[in-house]
Amino acid sequence: MMKKKSVLSNLVLVLIKLAMIPAFVLCFFPTSLQAQSTDAKPITVYPSFGVGVGFFYPGDVNEYIEESLASYVEEYGTKEIFTCFEFHSGLTFRIKRVDFSGILDYAIAPKIIFVSDGDNITFMFTRLSPGISSNFYIPYGSGRHSFFIGGALQYHFMWFEGMSANNPGFRIQAGTSLQFGNFNLQPYAAFVYARAQTTNEIQGYGNESFDMNYTNGQIGVFLSFHPQIAHN
Repeated sequence: MMKKKSVLSNLVLVLIKLAMIPAFVLCFFPTSLQAQSTDAKPITVYPSFGVGVGFFYPGDVNEYIEESLASYVEEYGTKEIFTCFEFHSGLTFRIKRVDFSGILDYAIAPKIIFVSDGDNITFMFTRLSPGISSNFYIPYGSGRHSFFIGGALQYHFMWFEGMSANNPGFRIQAGTSLQFGNFNLQPYAAFVYARAQTTNEIQGYGNESFDMNYTNGQIGVFLSFHPQIAHN
């Protein structure tokens, strides 16, 4: 009985590949299509997720934090924001060595400062960035793994202390794509340009422009599940 089920399963899998029928697309799982012609290129569509840590120095934001703490005699910890955390989601369409993705990134840069009276003061600098990205893959070794380099065009929405600003920006990234069965791991390094001026009225600034600068260098990892891609 088990042998019959195994043979039937293999037959169904072959028929699916030959007929170019995507698997699990309705459930938003990775899909794989392959044409009957040997010249056809494998196509894969899959969701991806990721997390990254960025390093930056938002000047006006840090100046605002410092001025907000001027009335306190003593505080513990640094006043400046130096790091942010980014969470990534996307839907990727890949053909051989090139992919195209619709992406949505959310970044937070929290700052909690403990002051002398035992209380704490919290600041939060946030960013939401939809966009489109593309990567080019260069296989190495057996061809299962590859290097990649690419970038994205994004539109950044930023918020801090009741202020908001938005502006187009971009992202440049490079890393390596490691394929383990159907699991794909992509460690990366990136540069993200996200900067806009706001004239929202804020205490201590009035109607003067305030620089919402989320430009940062970043390291992180993307995660996805999909079959191995044929590069040739």
